[in-house]
Amino acid sequence: MFVALLFILMVSMAAFSFLKNERPTTRSLVFMGTVGIITLMAALRPLGIDKDSLQYYSYYLGQFDDIVEPSFILIRDLVQLTLDDVQGVFIAYALLAIPLKCFVFTKLSDEYFLLLAVYMSNFLILHDMTQIRVGAAMAFIFLAFYFQIQGKRWISFLLICVSIFFHVSAALMLCLPLLPNKDLKMWHRWVLAGIPFLAFSTVLFQIDLISLIPFDFVQDKLTIYDGIKDSKGAETVNLFNAAIMVKMMVFYFLLWKYTIIKPYCSYLPLLLQLFVISYVCLGVFNFSAVFASRISELFCFVEILMVPLIIHAIEPKWIGRLFVLFYVIGIFLLNVVYAGLLTY
Repeated sequence: MFVALLFILMVSMAAFSFLKNERPTTRSLVFMGTVGIITLMAALRPLGIDKDSLQYYSYYLGQFDDIVEPSFILIRDLVQLTLDDVQGVFIAYALLAIPLKCFVFTKLSDEYFLLLAVYMSNFLILHDMTQIRVGAAMAFIFLAFYFQIQGKRWISFLLICVSIFFHVSAALMLCLPLLPNKDLKMWHRWVLAGIPFLAFSTVLFQIDLISLIPFDFVQDKLTIYDGIKDSKGAETVNLFNAAIMVKMMVFYFLLWKYTIIKPYCSYLPLLLQLFVISYVCLGVFNFSAVFASRISELFCFVEILMVPLIIHAIEPKWIGRLFVLFYVIGIFLLNVVYAGLLTY
């Protein structure tokens, strides 16, 4: 029932994007109502329906087998003083992360129903219902991204620092304020198009770039992940799996139609750069499927913004919207049926 309701809401958001003549008040009420429902679903989800909630129950009891950020300790202690139930931790993280992300969606695009559908198909499940500390960090990274494209780099930098308080891996996003959002010339686009092939070659020819890092303590940390298998028993990432291939198709389509799409999205250059970094991480850190995927997913949040952009390059636009609908259904099924991120 839980998964079915989430699926229906996701498909409804993609379908609602077809109705462009609805009154702004109606659109706002539908959007806010859906955000409220998915926030409640994440907050009140049954223990064990996702892969990490039982682990967080152990953390709630003080049984730590990993480094846990001070923010989690603070939230846990506040919950123990008030509700005295682990569900309070899930409520706190859901209220902190989901409404903030969805608010930023409305600031970044007029197609916020499509953004919401893409978000629900993947990162709502992956982050805000599973890796909830990462989910909270990503909320502030989304906000940092918004201020970045407004030219307010210092605010973006400070928000990323806040995100690190929720998950230490967010420190990798400190590169965000350094990335330019200048228009991409033709040769820039060719370079971006070629970088994923270089990343793939590091895997094909088994080139170990990690060994070039000159800091021993970094090497020691990374070797912990060496050989750790993912949920499907794989030690390394399959760079040709269905989800990655579809995302790469979207990336190259946006590069191909760059001049058409750019007038609709001023921050398209930044999206493309961040996506390339995401794919490079899959290649460079391919020694561990778990580590590579988690680092890549930090940068791949841009897919929420990228996928809906294809509607601006396809006529009639309903065909592009139909593609987004099929995309979210496919990614949702991969996450739930294949990866087993939710129990159904």
